[in-house]
Amino acid sequence: MTLPNPSPPHLPQVRQQAQDYRAQGRAYLDQLPRYSGIAGIDRAGLSVEQCAAFVARFAAIERQCVFIAAARMPDVREYELKTALARWMWEDATHCQSLENRVAELRSNKAAVRKVLDYQLGDFLCEILHSPGSLELCVGLFEVLSPAYCAAIRDYLSQTQPLADFPTVRLLKGILSEEEERLRLGNAFLASLKQQKGGEAIARDWRGHLEQFLAAAQGVLGCEPLPDGRTKPAPRAAAAFRPTHEFARDERFTAVVPKIVPGQVKDDPLRTMMWVRREELCVAETVAVILYDWGDDLPTEAIVDLARQCWDEARHSLFGQAALEGAGFPLQALESWVGFGMHALAESPQKAFAHLSLAIEAGAMASPGGKRGEWEYCRDVARHPLMTTFQDFDWADEIAHVNYGRKWIIEHHFKGNREAARNMADESISDRVRFYEQYGFRDWMSERPSKARPKPGATPGY
Repeated sequence: MTLPNPSPPHLPQVRQQAQDYRAQGRAYLDQLPRYSGIAGIDRAGLSVEQCAAFVARFAAIERQCVFIAAARMPDVREYELKTALARWMWEDATHCQSLENRVAELRSNKAAVRKVLDYQLGDFLCEILHSPGSLELCVGLFEVLSPAYCAAIRDYLSQTQPLADFPTVRLLKGILSEEEERLRLGNAFLASLKQQKGGEAIARDWRGHLEQFLAAAQGVLGCEPLPDGRTKPAPRAAAAFRPTHEFARDERFTAVVPKIVPGQVKDDPLRTMMWVRREELCVAETVAVILYDWGDDLPTEAIVDLARQCWDEARHSLFGQAALEGAGFPLQALESWVGFGMHALAESPQKAFAHLSLAIEAGAMASPGGKRGEWEYCRDVARHPLMTTFQDFDWADEIAHVNYGRKWIIEHHFKGNREAARNMADESISDRVRFYEQYGFRDWMSERPSKARPKPGATPGY
């Protein structure tokens, strides 16, 4: 075989000729893993159009689960379930963002995700949103939705072309791992919640109701045959869902509206700080309502940021509870503050977020004092290793939260008008002070100096 002359003429025609590699002792080349370790290469798989349609359904489920968790977190009574919902909210938000991006790569667009929720799959998720209590909510999430969702992901992975669609395969494997872990935890919640009087009967009834809606949607992928003689299931709630601003607590708690440090810890700066961290639960609940109420006007990136902040605040609450338990204070020993959302959410979600991120958290960056001061107090004065670690990460999280406020209040909502954003934040402080005056309580923000913060170890936090 004569190869054409290369151009320019000084370049070689062939870089390397094939050789008898086996005779040279290189038979191991026949044993090397092929196709980067990806199996099933001979499978024709799904078309790009099919993949885009299925991934859009996955993304729609993840998106709506963010709003289910955000809407229901305030009225769920159990502390443990509240904080878990915050975690799942952020996980779902990140899943949704990744899946939406993959939909766009598959020659579709993010609008396809929204369209999914206009039909039966949206009706099914709406029924879960309207679950009447914690047990029913967990039945919807962990006896109906999650098992079907995990099965649908496995079906997709078994059908798609694993090399051609590798970006989706990798993404879904990660999501499936988190979903399976969540399902195990969710089943533990279910086992406990079913112990309430009539729990098994309530669970059976609600599961049967929701299964009708999932069947009408033809399953998660929309491919399952419709049952013979089926009739359209009737929803059990007609009105649009509105989250409560009066955050629920279970019977273990004494819930208080003004933020009064409990007498058991008020003379101890370290334990006061522990309690203040735990009371960030109501801040997490407030962010959840902000996300739900502001929701559709926010880009997915903002939904991810707010879901992350909600989970951060819930984590901070868990920081405080872990530290308090280590100090001998069980969950029910100290009052739980529920007033934050009652004053912060009185007007718009934007004003509530300005109050949180600009009026409070930006001020906590001041030095001396502030978040750095809390960390230094735990490290140098109290010498409490666990709280030192907790405050170190709390400080890092709060810096991110201030940036969320700048991004979504100043840049997004006010189109870069810093003065308008600051005016809204200042108004929110006045609103707060007036709210607590109704209870004969002088809130710490009534005497807030422009830049100074309280001494380390005595910061009133939120």
